[in-house]
Amino acid sequence: MCYRILVTEPMAEDGPDWLRANGYEVKYGRGIDCETLIEDLQDCDGVIPRLAVISDEVISRCPKLKVVARHGAGVDTVDLESCKRHGVRVVNTRGSNSLAVAEHAVMLMLACAKTLHHIQALYSEGAFKEARKVTKGVELSGKTLGLLGLGNIGKHVARIAGQGFGMNILSYDPYQDPSTLPEGIRLTADRDELFQKADFVSLHMAATPETKGSVGAREFALMKPTAYLINTARGSIVREAELIEALQRGEIAGAGLDATDPEPASPDSPLFQMDNVIMTPHCGGSTLESKRRSSLGAAKGCDEILSGKTPTSLVL
Repeated sequence: MCYRILVTEPMAEDGPDWLRANGYEVKYGRGIDCETLIEDLQDCDGVIPRLAVISDEVISRCPKLKVVARHGAGVDTVDLESCKRHGVRVVNTRGSNSLAVAEHAVMLMLACAKTLHHIQALYSEGAFKEARKVTKGVELSGKTLGLLGLGNIGKHVARIAGQGFGMNILSYDPYQDPSTLPEGIRLTADRDELFQKADFVSLHMAATPETKGSVGAREFALMKPTAYLINTARGSIVREAELIEALQRGEIAGAGLDATDPEPASPDSPLFQMDNVIMTPHCGGSTLESKRRSSLGAAKGCDEILSGKTPTSLVL
């Protein structure tokens, strides 16, 4: 039997090439709105979505669909309950972009520490001398990095920040076994301690019912006025209106955000107007290398499900 896989959006050809070389037919999507997805999926056994939302309506109206292979680690755009009801398996490419996101998080930390956004804006306006005089950049060395979540990405950030910059690493993750952690990471059972002691709080959690909205006014009040929030995870974890208020009141020093809520951020969001906020368009995981790994991993995930192999990165 020749299975057909829908690739919803442009991606590295490593995955499609591998599928074709292994006897699959690859179909390229015409769009990611609900109706177009449903039409494209009618003759497909599997789908590899990037930003496309695989909703209950999509799943319910595509009876031939057997597997959803997410191009990336997050599965918040896939209705897992609907997949379970309809017998659709779900895999992801967990770990394929972990290093890319970790490097992006460290880049945001550096940009915040060096007040990059503010001094670049001044320099671009011709205020060369003023930009040099007003910079209040700090060094990462000796600072405390608080990691909220210590999965693959969090561990990469800890390694880069600890070994590369000499930072002290403090983490809160109730699912981690302290005995299995790399040297140099202190795991705390007190979540508040992390917010109180960290000079940079970096979020590395999935968006779940337990974590959505879990960082807000209470947590910002605990943070040092010199501390920064870094979010390369999901915007919904942070109560954005409360973050804006904390920044406006000077409760925290600033933020580096690769994820917002809503996403994309509204052009009139106050965050875009703040000198102490660095914003990137949820691109932390998108490097040439990670895109190739994700593409190939998703293709192989489809094959594992459809050919009855043990899935490498099973979600459901």
